[in-house]
Amino acid sequence: MQSEDFSEMPIVVSCKIAENGITIMKVHIDNGSSIDILYEQCFIQLPESIRVTLKPTAASLTGFTGESSLPMGVLPLDVELVDDNDDGLVRRARLDFYVMRTSSCYNMLLGRTALGKLGIVPSTIHGMIKFATRKGVATINSTRKVTICAAINVKSAAQETAEVAENMVVVNPAYPEQKIKVGSNVSADTQKQIMQLLVQYMDVFAWCENDMTGVPCNIAEHRLNVNPALKTVVQKRRGMAPDRMKWLCKEVTKLVRAGILREAQYQSWIANLVLVKKPDGSWRICIDFKDLNKACPKDNYPLPEIDLKVESLHAFLFGETEGKFLEYLVTEQGIQANPKKIAAIENMTAPRTIKEVQSLTGKIVALMRFLSKAAERQLPFFKTLKGCLRQKCFVWSSDAEVAFQEMKKLLKTLPTLTAPIDGEILYLYILVENEAFGSVLITKREKIQKPVYFVSKALTGS
Repeated sequence: MQSEDFSEMPIVVSCKIAENGITIMKVHIDNGSSIDILYEQCFIQLPESIRVTLKPTAASLTGFTGESSLPMGVLPLDVELVDDNDDGLVRRARLDFYVMRTSSCYNMLLGRTALGKLGIVPSTIHGMIKFATRKGVATINSTRKVTICAAINVKSAAQETAEVAENMVVVNPAYPEQKIKVGSNVSADTQKQIMQLLVQYMDVFAWCENDMTGVPCNIAEHRLNVNPALKTVVQKRRGMAPDRMKWLCKEVTKLVRAGILREAQYQSWIANLVLVKKPDGSWRICIDFKDLNKACPKDNYPLPEIDLKVESLHAFLFGETEGKFLEYLVTEQGIQANPKKIAAIENMTAPRTIKEVQSLTGKIVALMRFLSKAAERQLPFFKTLKGCLRQKCFVWSSDAEVAFQEMKKLLKTLPTLTAPIDGEILYLYILVENEAFGSVLITKREKIQKPVYFVSKALTGS
């Protein structure tokens, strides 16, 4: 009788969760993975007592295709492997699993970390794993039935890629290059209804510059409330790289032709144009209005903050379970901080100049709504800046270094914020210190308090 050839098949076994003896089937042994993974379809079936131990994480995981994914969190589990013959040959280890929303034919993946802690020696040729125990060497054979299932799914990977491409749909035939992504996890009927809705209201989208002709002045008109007592400022022209200047002239010409911009002959205020790179690599045109802003009195009753728009789009991303909007990550669980903005601080070394301290505080501002007592934690940075301006020399104090390292630790456990529901009761907690105050807006869901928003300010003179 010829032995089966497992050389082309992955090794798939079963294991137990030691806490309650639950058996997990379809466990993929993958020595090519640097982490251990628990897939969402398995996680949601675990008892509540285990699910509540899920810890938040700001880590972003990158696959072999180069795409990054944000885990739901990290789940610590005591995993137990038992020999096929159950001869008392058992090996147990405490592992940290990244819980991923990615769909998979497996429930769990044991990577190199698990293989090292459990002492697993895999053999794809023989379709088995071996590991040492106190009573001898244990053997677990790969499950043939599951590996066939895995092979079928591997064959359909190309089809899944094609489906993702198909979900980038054209709504306006006049602009085929402008596509809209519809989530692949919604039913065909729902996708069809979404497309019909988009086509029906196609005219509400701005497809080109000529579609952005503004609002009639009899409906709404904006004016700058400039203090007439202040002197006008004409900024000195700044240089720009030839390729950027060429692109800028092209874009400005489009806006002029559309009637959005017009040439002014006698300018009283002149501000420079600044190009800022977007996350997708394209350019955004900004204007340096800092001088003009100083001349305009602050509005004590501004329009609602852009954050409200983020919350209003929670779970409304055309069938996607998560997506980025205005530099936030909107998921089914709530609103999460942008991993890139977290990594930008985590990868920083201790500041050596005033400019680097300003860069640090600027990066923290982008995460303020997720940070508890953010102003109080930044006090050493503010004092460093003030001291440098007084003494005209840079000194990075030990207090500032401690605060810097604590801030990095805090960023690893940022909470997921909850979007409030219309009519829901919200609770406000306020903390006042000598040099700063902070507050958090809380909502209660299923007897669990969940944060909606953190606010903190340093008091004048701090």
